[in-house]
Amino acid sequence: MTFRKKVFVSQKISLHVGEKEFRVQALVSSYGAKYVFEDSELPEEIRQMIGKEIELVYRKVPVKCRVVREVNSAGIVYSFRFVKPSNLLLKQINKDIQESGLPSPWLRSLPRLNTEAKHLPLPALAVVDYAGDVQFLSVKNFTLGGLLVEYTGTAFRELTVGAKLDFDLVTNGGDKIDNLSAKVTHVSSETVEDNPEANRVQFGLKFLPMNILSEAKYRSLIKDHCLGLKFQPMEAE
Repeated sequence: MTFRKKVFVSQKISLHVGEKEFRVQALVSSYGAKYVFEDSELPEEIRQMIGKEIELVYRKVPVKCRVVREVNSAGIVYSFRFVKPSNLLLKQINKDIQESGLPSPWLRSLPRLNTEAKHLPLPALAVVDYAGDVQFLSVKNFTLGGLLVEYTGTAFRELTVGAKLDFDLVTNGGDKIDNLSAKVTHVSSETVEDNPEANRVQFGLKFLPMNILSEAKYRSLIKDHCLGLKFQPMEAE
């Protein structure tokens, strides 16, 4: 039997817009509430709040959040990302996940490796020549098949699912893997109405075939990262 880590808790949340309250079941983590509404189900009052902060209440603990629009080949869904959640809220969510949490419902053919272990070899930046300017995208997680990257600003507002992106990948050790290409498989966007330069967008990228040298360097990077994970000391629970 394969153990799958608990990452969400299924819980009723309340969303407050003006005098209206919307109570919905959601998958909640320290990030926020994921995949709460499909596009056809999103209340117009909440749609009008895209780009603004909304109050969300989790088990009587309030927190500000922003609407995140997520697009993939299946359609459009909406999530809510917490803005500066309190320690009280995070402790309650972590406690609920430990007691009655659920693993991610989305099965993946390849495990995701996050980029939080900065002491281990990992891809750090995707360097993209886009619309005549060089842009730097932070790598949030990676697999043999692709990357999740994040950008803050307005440069990629026209990039859509299915688009091709050409880039170089820079590791946290300063090495570069050149001439990579990938297909955009999903786009998550969070707008800030009064400060567009703070807009946040994440892209899921699926690698297109690499040249032999680039593929060898990328596979070696993943191997070194995984070996580091295997031999690092286990944290006490």
